[in-house]
Amino acid sequence: MYLMCGAPFSGKSTLARLLARQTNSQYLSLDDIMRERGRDLSQLQPVEEWGKAHEICRQRMDALMQEQTSIVLDDTNNFRWLRDRVRQLAQKHQYPTTLIFVDIPLAELERRREQVRHSKERNHLPDDVFYPVIEQFERPGPDESPLVFDGTMDMQEWLNACLI
Repeated sequence: MYLMCGAPFSGKSTLARLLARQTNSQYLSLDDIMRERGRDLSQLQPVEEWGKAHEICRQRMDALMQEQTSIVLDDTNNFRWLRDRVRQLAQKHQYPTTLIFVDIPLAELERRREQVRHSKERNHLPDDVFYPVIEQFERPGPDESPLVFDGTMDMQEWLNACLI
């Protein structure tokens, strides 16, 4: 189980997809689940809707773990309790869990966010969605033993260095 963690526009999804391909893991994305449910991620979504998406995700993880399939979970995982809940499920199935924290400076996140707004290559997040996530983000502590990707290295090189 690879558990992604990081702010919007940090590159989590790009790194997660690359990781899933490299490790032959199943890629699961909370954003994809929300989109499947018809939610517009460019708008603030009620916490209940995210809760439903997390429940669907946990059900999918549980089924994949029963099949002993490796998983890459792509989500901000911005609260410690969310990360702990995933780790508890993994522990139930005796799955080792690796937390990957994508730690990109705010100025770079804002630059990427602005670039997306102009390119329309993905959902733009308005200030009232983006900044509360940034302000409430609970960085992983040393006790979570995160692997930290800070963007100073090529993603593929970083994966090769960290996973081999």
